[in-house]
Amino acid sequence: MKKFRFFSFASTMLLASAAGMVSCSSDSIEPTGGSGATGQVVKTQFAINIPYGGNSSTNQAKKVTRMTDEMTQQSGKPFRGISDIVLLTFNGDPSTTGNTEATRIIEIGTDANAYAHNEYSKLYRDIEIPVGTNHMLFYGRATRKSGDTDFQAGKITDVGTKTTEKVLTNLSHELTAINSTADFTIDDDAKKIINALNAIANAKVTDGTDYTWAAIGNETTLPSWLTENEKKFLAARYNEFTHLKAGSKTSVVEFIKNLKTALVGETGEPTIPAERKLTKEIYDKCEAALVDISSIDFPGKFNLPDGVASLSWIEGESKFAYNAPNNVIIGTGNSINYQKICYPAELSYFVNTTTMVSDKDMSNLSEFPTCNDWIQNTQTAWNAKTNFTENAVANTTKTVGLKDPVQYSVAVLKSTIRCDAATLEDNAKQIGGSNTDQQISVPTDGFKVTGILIGGQPASVDWKYDPVSTESFANTIYDKVMNGSMVAKNETSASNANYTLVFDNKKSDTQSPVYVTIELENNSGQAFYGKDGIIQKDTKFYLVGQLNPNTNGLTNPNSVNRVFVQDYVTTANFKIKDLKSAYNCIPDLRTSGINVGLAVDLDWKSGITFNVDI
Repeated sequence: MKKFRFFSFASTMLLASAAGMVSCSSDSIEPTGGSGATGQVVKTQFAINIPYGGNSSTNQAKKVTRMTDEMTQQSGKPFRGISDIVLLTFNGDPSTTGNTEATRIIEIGTDANAYAHNEYSKLYRDIEIPVGTNHMLFYGRATRKSGDTDFQAGKITDVGTKTTEKVLTNLSHELTAINSTADFTIDDDAKKIINALNAIANAKVTDGTDYTWAAIGNETTLPSWLTENEKKFLAARYNEFTHLKAGSKTSVVEFIKNLKTALVGETGEPTIPAERKLTKEIYDKCEAALVDISSIDFPGKFNLPDGVASLSWIEGESKFAYNAPNNVIIGTGNSINYQKICYPAELSYFVNTTTMVSDKDMSNLSEFPTCNDWIQNTQTAWNAKTNFTENAVANTTKTVGLKDPVQYSVAVLKSTIRCDAATLEDNAKQIGGSNTDQQISVPTDGFKVTGILIGGQPASVDWKYDPVSTESFANTIYDKVMNGSMVAKNETSASNANYTLVFDNKKSDTQSPVYVTIELENNSGQAFYGKDGIIQKDTKFYLVGQLNPNTNGLTNPNSVNRVFVQDYVTTANFKIKDLKSAYNCIPDLRTSGINVGLAVDLDWKSGITFNVDI
């Protein structure tokens, strides 16, 4: 996505009694003494303080974001607002006491419903809080504009309705799959590509006997129109053709075009003479294939990255096939389950906190704690102006505040990228059989970054946005809305930063590394060899970096023990050292057998600092 700033949303809510501000309504409860009876409520006002990014008066802005500057509330950009605000009240901490059924659901709706506001605060009236409440949960999400796409704003699917569901174990939050039913093995457009490729692979001519492209290298008696050199050339091209793995329409088209060029070049003529029968037949099949698949958008029609369309050659059947969604093996490498590729998470908010109460009736925002007082979160700060105590709501309570500030319920990855040199070595010697590797010049404008994929994500998180103990962390987030122009240049300074919202990847045992894949466009003007074959010009390629929280010697001032933590920004500065580990197809980002082709200097705001050289 694009820029997104975590403005340490230190939003403290205050709930003040409506006495003295509004007329008594017939359904108001008038306490008569004592701490209050079960079921009794105190009608209150509700204030929320939002010092968003760039608020110099609080010095609390954490640079943590993705998507556009506007979408992610960067410094100087307007606050997006909060929608779907819901408060749940409890007698006891629901995270430790086992008391996971709320006593009341309070639906606020949107922050725009406030009847009074100032630069940082909004005030609501007539909010009813049950007597005995000493813990509250706050839920909300950033307000979306009409026309915002799920790639721009992110998308979390809620399980359970917060406005009606009181039992927390029935609430969870899921990443949203981009296309959970996509299956390239049965898709019609995928079949057209397969048919086109198979038609080329099965090219043959009949001249007394059948001469097939597949078997021409084994022919001992050659027809008059086929030379020994041409036979060897065709055999080599066939071997290369059947090792095609990149199955996107773009990659297949470029591959076929290159084959056509090679076929013509081998003849030494402007066009292929008719007497070069088999070479001409293969060429004609290529021409027909390009026509047959010209109108296809694959796998783009699924909104999936090109690199998930991976091909396998079935030797015994002499045909190509696309890999099934859950088939993670391509030869000796890995692919990715494209049904588990998800939109980024969205900007959302959560806090589980005790209540601060006061018998003082505060009817104006000027009477509430200052922004700094709320953020300091100490008894002295609360006492400084409002005489709050950390207690349960009583029938004498006039004002209720949430002790802890509201925070983001998600984490963010901030990514930058650059190249380590003006030329980068490819893998031509090992993969292409050349005597030396090619030196690929980094384009003047840099390799264009078109997407970022983040592996090891939980499919869902619980009511407090933590992964459950049974989570397999098999999902991948795909962020394809880059922050302006993100390119990998040969410069000492990094690219523009991109920001992607993700779920916390907390595990109950040892925290695992996270693999991040950068999707780039080969705009170098030439094809090169990567880890798994030829990467044609003008097609996508993928480089993988590892973010490992278990690396020795990390600076860790706040005891952060994992890659992604709620309300924290993780920074990954990627450095491309060569192209040897560039992939045509995206590997399975859960596995450890991945060739890592990026250098990573990784750090968190007030968290771990990584210096990883790969």
